[in-house]
Amino acid sequence: MEFLQSLVMTPYGAFTALLFVMVMGEVIAKATKGVLPSAFGVTILLLAGFWSGILPPNIVEISGITAAFFGLISALLVANMGTLINRQEMIAQWKTVVICLMGLTGIITLSLTAGSALFGFSTAAAATPALAGAAMAVAAVRQTAEELGTDTAAYAALIAVVVMSVQGLFGYPLTAFCLKKEARRLSAEFKAGTLKPVTAAGQSAAVGADAKPESTNMALLKLSIIALLSYLLQVITGKLGFQLSMYVWALILGFIGHETHLLQTDSLNRSNANGMAITILMLYLFGGLSSSDPKTILPVFTTAATLVILGAIAMAIMAVIASKLFHKTFFMAFATTLNAYLGFPVNVMLVNEALDLNTDSPEERAAVSAEIMPPMLVGSFVCVTIVSVIIAGILVKYIV
Repeated sequence: MEFLQSLVMTPYGAFTALLFVMVMGEVIAKATKGVLPSAFGVTILLLAGFWSGILPPNIVEISGITAAFFGLISALLVANMGTLINRQEMIAQWKTVVICLMGLTGIITLSLTAGSALFGFSTAAAATPALAGAAMAVAAVRQTAEELGTDTAAYAALIAVVVMSVQGLFGYPLTAFCLKKEARRLSAEFKAGTLKPVTAAGQSAAVGADAKPESTNMALLKLSIIALLSYLLQVITGKLGFQLSMYVWALILGFIGHETHLLQTDSLNRSNANGMAITILMLYLFGGLSSSDPKTILPVFTTAATLVILGAIAMAIMAVIASKLFHKTFFMAFATTLNAYLGFPVNVMLVNEALDLNTDSPEERAAVSAEIMPPMLVGSFVCVTIVSVIIAGILVKYIV
């Protein structure tokens, strides 16, 4: 055991151990046919490793994946996401935006009413940005709490961190279940001929089949320029008093770059760089579980879990209403709103798992993916990158 632990303390051993956990998560997902998604399995395995002391808390840093590298990879991936949806699809996704806003409205309403009645307004106000998604929102809560320096503020910050830590335990299985149901329905439609295959023109628009793939270096250069411009815009807007996250800018600039043909569609994937980037991003995100030790989570777990369940109930209610208003299935509407509990790139991982388990051919997969992936991508950025940060900016004023 000591020999294995000493190996994990090397970059090679740490990276190998993290990848082993990721693969075991995939094995769990396949063994349970998606009932327990890989993200859920990875979360449980890493928590067990951290809490038992088998895995060092800084294993991600040891593996060479630093916070700065994570930020860069995130910016590249977000910019690339902007190339995945063209102008027509973006306009067509207005219903997704409304459904997400409905879900977030439900979270805010139930959290600040029932949550306040159960645990106090300050606690509910601290938890609500985390329920709406985004580590950035939780960071804003923690920063405010540190500035206030009161016991109540410290407890509120703790609640926000624990809510963010445990919401995946509920969000991952719920989203996986909804996506599996929707993928099965669409698969049946495809086999029956009511869901048409993606046409040659559609494939050209969707994956850029009309253009020769760029070299990996060229694709990364263009996306890194987008990341640099996004960072500069974040700094500029910050000095002007209305800072907008660089990730929002990266999405916008990626979309503009794609529409003006400066960026190819899904250029990271077509230049064979997407898979490694996603893996690095996921390893860093899951590595954040190392700060969730039993002494932190267990004392407030019941409070955090109750607030997370209230949020899920609120989203389910809004999904029922949205499904009636916009003629969507309940499962797709619910999965869209549940982006608040996961976001990118976990949502993409769950979509791909649903496609792997419920489609039989590349043509079927493409047709089903064309129905599921766009709303999940749009939902992720509405819930996580944009709205939750705005919510945090408003509610942190009520932490005392």
